[in-house]
Amino acid sequence: MRKKRYQNLQKLAEQRRAAMQASTNAGSGGLDGETASSTVAKSHCKNNKSGSSTVVQVTAVADTDDLALVSQGKNLNVMYGASPSTIDKYSRVIFPKKRKLFKASVIVNVYVSNDCRTDGVTQTRTFKEVNIEWVPPPKVSCLDPMKSGDGGKLPQLDLSRPQFKFARNKSKAQFADREDISPDIKKVTSLEFAPLRKQVQVIKHDVLGNIQRHTFDCASLEAAIACLTIKIRNQQRHTTKCKRDVMSRVICKENIERRNSLLKHLRKFDYKRFEWLLEKLDLVYHPHPETIIPVTRKGSIIKLTTIYCERIRNGRLEAYKKELDMEKVKFANEKAELEKWIEEEERQLGLIN
Repeated sequence: MRKKRYQNLQKLAEQRRAAMQASTNAGSGGLDGETASSTVAKSHCKNNKSGSSTVVQVTAVADTDDLALVSQGKNLNVMYGASPSTIDKYSRVIFPKKRKLFKASVIVNVYVSNDCRTDGVTQTRTFKEVNIEWVPPPKVSCLDPMKSGDGGKLPQLDLSRPQFKFARNKSKAQFADREDISPDIKKVTSLEFAPLRKQVQVIKHDVLGNIQRHTFDCASLEAAIACLTIKIRNQQRHTTKCKRDVMSRVICKENIERRNSLLKHLRKFDYKRFEWLLEKLDLVYHPHPETIIPVTRKGSIIKLTTIYCERIRNGRLEAYKKELDMEKVKFANEKAELEKWIEEEERQLGLIN
């Protein structure tokens, strides 16, 4: 390849010398520009057998002297197509800048036309398409009970019960059996005509009654977790109806994170108490993962492709095992026949009594 390139460059140098000689003869012998250019073109076409360049390409590749005589510059303008404005006041021929970039293109054309044939068909490696469709999983809100771990909802209340402030120190029976209170007053002071927060207050104290260690226990981890659980379930009920209440959603998320933090500490200090509390409040504890792996299309398709390949591999292995099992029967029959034939041959030869 280098040898061919060197030969091509030698041809181009000879053509350049022939062109310069023809222009000199034209200037000294009184030839006009057209005769000189035609002479150069004929000599170039005669010497250029490879057909990989033209007269302009030869002049672009060839190295010309910076200084040229005015008479030679005139002929060079005709031969190379240079305009009169390319000759400066020092009688230097200035070729266009685009011809400087033509050198590499000429050499590349010679190299490609002589050595690297690119007229063949380009072949690319392709793989069989596997129709694996990935459906992104639905986004689950952090307020959803499935994600927060709340298995139950707020319990149903008997609306005929009195409000908490009227039955704080007395039971429902004592308040209902009083004869000095009229039925209308009992009905007005019941939960039926009370706002929702009064109903939630009664529910909270009912739950605390089953969790508290004593009557005044309001600061232990179990009591704090129980109060937060009632708040969270009430806020979850509210956010499902009023989805534009952003502040309630933010407060609910903060309460869920606070409860998870308290559950983590209780699990660390007293695991039996932790399990008992989860059972009482109907909770599921989700510990915070060490590394959060995002669900992406690329990772999911890699997993689906791995499952698909494993399925194909297992199917082929099962088919191959069945084929081997079928060959076992055939091999056992051939083995029995061969052993029988060997035994008969040994008897004929007297090797067996």
